[in-house]
Amino acid sequence: MELSVNNLKALTGIALDQFMDRVDAERQEHDADTALASLRAQPLKADSLDAIDRLHVLWVNAGDAQAAKAVLEQDAAALLLTVPGAQQPELNMNLAFLRLRLANYLNEDSAMLEQLEALAAMATQTLDFDVEHYRQHRLFDELECGSLEVALQTIEVRHRLATANPDRVAVQAWDLADRHQRRAGVLAAYEQHEQAREAALHAVTALRTAGADQDVDAADWVWLGNALIEIIPLRLAMFEQPITQLTAHLPLPQQREWEVQMARLAARSKYAQGELAQALEICAVATLSLDCEGGHNFIHCHLPWLMESGQIDAAGQRAFHDVYELGSELWPGTVRLVHERLQDPEDQRVWWPLCVMRACARPEALHAFIEALPPLDTCSTAPCPLLATLYQATDTAQRLNEVFALARAEAQRRAPDHYWIKRLAAVHDGEAGIIDAPAQLALLLEAAHAGNLQDNRTAFSLFTARVHALGVIAALRHPAPIFICGLHAYNYAGHIDNLIEEQSKELPATERQEAKALLAKAQIHAYEQGLAHMERYFASGTGHPFNACTHLYSMLCNNLAIQYQCAHEPSLQERAINLHQRGIQASPFAEHYDGILRVYRDQNNHSAIVEAAEQLWHYALEFGYGRHELDQYICDVAYALLTLNRSGEILIWIERLLKCQEAQGISDQQLTANGLISRMVLARYLAHSHPDNAYALWLRYAPQVETANMLTLMVQAASMFKRLGRRAEAIEYYQRALLIRSTEADWANPDASAIKKSIAELQRAERAANKCWWQIWK
Repeated sequence: MELSVNNLKALTGIALDQFMDRVDAERQEHDADTALASLRAQPLKADSLDAIDRLHVLWVNAGDAQAAKAVLEQDAAALLLTVPGAQQPELNMNLAFLRLRLANYLNEDSAMLEQLEALAAMATQTLDFDVEHYRQHRLFDELECGSLEVALQTIEVRHRLATANPDRVAVQAWDLADRHQRRAGVLAAYEQHEQAREAALHAVTALRTAGADQDVDAADWVWLGNALIEIIPLRLAMFEQPITQLTAHLPLPQQREWEVQMARLAARSKYAQGELAQALEICAVATLSLDCEGGHNFIHCHLPWLMESGQIDAAGQRAFHDVYELGSELWPGTVRLVHERLQDPEDQRVWWPLCVMRACARPEALHAFIEALPPLDTCSTAPCPLLATLYQATDTAQRLNEVFALARAEAQRRAPDHYWIKRLAAVHDGEAGIIDAPAQLALLLEAAHAGNLQDNRTAFSLFTARVHALGVIAALRHPAPIFICGLHAYNYAGHIDNLIEEQSKELPATERQEAKALLAKAQIHAYEQGLAHMERYFASGTGHPFNACTHLYSMLCNNLAIQYQCAHEPSLQERAINLHQRGIQASPFAEHYDGILRVYRDQNNHSAIVEAAEQLWHYALEFGYGRHELDQYICDVAYALLTLNRSGEILIWIERLLKCQEAQGISDQQLTANGLISRMVLARYLAHSHPDNAYALWLRYAPQVETANMLTLMVQAASMFKRLGRRAEAIEYYQRALLIRSTEADWANPDASAIKKSIAELQRAERAANKCWWQIWK
């Protein structure tokens, strides 16, 4: 009998998976023809959604689209017959997405429309699966960039999936606005401007007429404005008015952030109306950074507008500072502009090679810079020597010095004495060992003075050079640097401590203590400067671009409050609390609540401790707190409750503690020494008022206490038994404590004489209790 493909049994299941692995490897190692021959060598049957996905992709990559379609029809139909009815709707939707993806790849509009209609029909049914996952499918984003008919139909399907999701009832107004704004964007892209404006106004109406049951806030209006302002630039007020109304109740720092968002809408509105000069004027506010790293700064509009207006030097400075401040996180458009200007022989401004010099500060920054360059094969002219070296620098760590040298030479050719060349070269040459610390310090001082440089990186470089040239103590005694904005002050204060810690290791103990005190003073000075800069901006609405971020302000408040608390000066404790409260008002995060609790613990303010602990607990529960350790403060809370005669509430905190332990998957045997000690302290606090609960807690952790055999645990157990009136057991644990040496894990090292005194008191009480009534007179 003649052997043919039709006589062979179809590969399926695990055998098919293994076969597809081999074919995929063949295609990558050889070519598509080899893979195609393997696929055609025997029948194949995909019997799962994953297998259907893989197999049809293999057929497509091998060059047989018809075979791929057959898999999506025949194997899919067979699979549908094997799954329970309840699972078929979601399987059908997944299969429709696979067919839609294939049609998109093959650029078959009719097939795409057919599958979109099928998805729209599915969305009208009751769907018992996670529809949201499909509404956000990235394929929809691709299709909305396709032909007009496909794009509009995709938008309709997305909206139908949104309305099919019962969890989106409270955002139906947003979903309707989203439908219209997407239509507006597509219609505008196809230059159907009248219809685009009509759709944009429908989107605005959807939010404006939202009922009280709909979740619409200022962020939604900013989102909609950003999507539509260039389509309806004359309707700026339609976005400004609701944003202003919805943010009027907010603290001033937060209101300022919304003002920046509205300024960006206003600038784009002016630009869309052809009023470039007015758009650039508004950029004084629009370019304020809303990110605590200096990003989110409107550069994607501002930089092209500067170039368009002929302000090339200003654009060069803006580009340089983008590279200088953001490093590997810079806007890719900045790199493309640098590339363009370096290729222009008529533009001899120094900013462009300076950008490359700065990108060489770290390998990851240079890598990001090179990654953002336009592909070499798209360049119309051969790259200049500096760019050619950049394109070849695939191993950025190895080629960094070479690129820096070329960029430096080009910058010096253009502006030999520029202060930024000296500034960047001084750091590079110092790190490379080309110059010593005193020479580096002199060059940095010269550059900083010439350019009036008051940024954190220059200040840190100066400080580092002083440390290496003069020593840690002398560097710390030098007058503190002056900063021009909150971000620079924050970053400087946050970076110097690691250097001081490293350099102080070899100092005598007295000098280490002095260095620690001087460091705290320097950090406080920097944080106070930063805070003052930001608060002046909040008061006036004008200032440095890095003074506008409310979260940065909140972090400044937190760090300065920590410094005040660590100073242990009574006059600074209330200021620390006030700073934490201001931070919470501006941009809340858990460390503020933790910080307030720490101050009250230092003050032994029992009622305030309880209230602050409640706030920290509930905030961490709702928003999360990675460093939340209930063991660290629960004993202080319990003691405060005991002092306030509210010992019954200790049980609530113990329940929270045990639930935390369970949620973290920590067994009793895995508890740290600190966790075990805190539980024994709680048992001791409960012993008088809730003896049964105290003893139950003891019984649960007694095995771990015995295993740990720590001094603190023995003393706490003895004290608990003493309060329970179980004198014999109390005496036993006190006696065991006398035989144990303290370790670093112990909370305290109690005096042996005090333990002996407690034993004697218990023994006397025990003897008295054991006497008959007629012996008491003795």
